[in-house]
Amino acid sequence: MTNLLSVNNLSVSFTTGSTVQKVVSDVSFDVKKGETIGLVGESGSGKSVTARSIMKLLAQNAHIHPESSIAYLGNELLTKSEKEMQQIRGNDIGMIFQDPMTSLNPTMTMGKQITESLLFHEKLAAKEAEKRAKEIMTNVGINNVDYRYTQYAHEFSGGMRQRMMIAMS
Repeated sequence: MTNLLSVNNLSVSFTTGSTVQKVVSDVSFDVKKGETIGLVGESGSGKSVTARSIMKLLAQNAHIHPESSIAYLGNELLTKSEKEMQQIRGNDIGMIFQDPMTSLNPTMTMGKQITESLLFHEKLAAKEAEKRAKEIMTNVGINNVDYRYTQYAHEFSGGMRQRMMIAMS
């Protein structure tokens, strides 16, 4: 059986000026369908960098070493273009950041943010995307979705913003 996700020999360095700092060194793990894993470590140990590497969402000064491999359903992610990764991120792999306020757009309503993703990835008509977005919001425990759909991130509690990130993923 093919692994859902295979990370092999992942090493990541960051370059700042003339300094190169290796922050992830030879990380390997597999995730099978239906399996859950946890990355555990102290602050600064590379958990977020590992997750961002899988999503190809690293800063420009990051460098994934050539011996590294990240495969999703047997397909190497590190060789994918940004356009290909956008499709994978929206349809197959999602990431829920610890602080949703840094991931949500403060100038867009919460409904627009979730609807935008549905329009892009599922190619739904605008009314159908809005209906689906409200269903998803309800499924993650957002009450009064007709009203909440029109609100902005700063009008949601921290827990509600986290639920919206789950809904969007």
